[in-house]
Amino acid sequence: MTNPYGQPQPYGQQPPQGQPPYGQPYGQQPQPYGQPAPYGQQPYGQPAPYGQPGYGYGQPGYGDINAIPDYKGWAIATIFIGGLIFGILAIMKSNEVTQYKMQGNYQMAESASNTTKTICLIGNILGGLGCVTALIFLIVGLAAL
Repeated sequence: MTNPYGQPQPYGQQPPQGQPPYGQPYGQQPQPYGQPAPYGQQPYGQPAPYGQPGYGYGQPGYGDINAIPDYKGWAIATIFIGGLIFGILAIMKSNEVTQYKMQGNYQMAESASNTTKTICLIGNILGGLGCVTALIFLIVGLAAL
């Protein structure tokens, strides 16, 4: 006996009478399990069509956690610009952002990200003011010679 594709049927295996040889006939979908979904909701495992409410970045707690910046590069630059203390603090907070993102903790990751940004800003501003002050003292000192 051959199957519908012209290949021989394996020895000793015969399809039951009245049923197709392999699974369901072409074009038929299997029946879903359980009860149908309530009005306006998608069944489990089905993506929501476009235009329906879903998860978005603007909704609290449901944003794209990978969109939260960790400011790692800025934290490393803060070591050289803003001083060792601010740089180390910024790198530690940046690492916390990464840890919270891996844990899926949206609120704590966002909070640590904002703290990292603040530490980097303060460190760089103070470092920049220190550089300007040192440059002024250097110019005044050289002019006094």
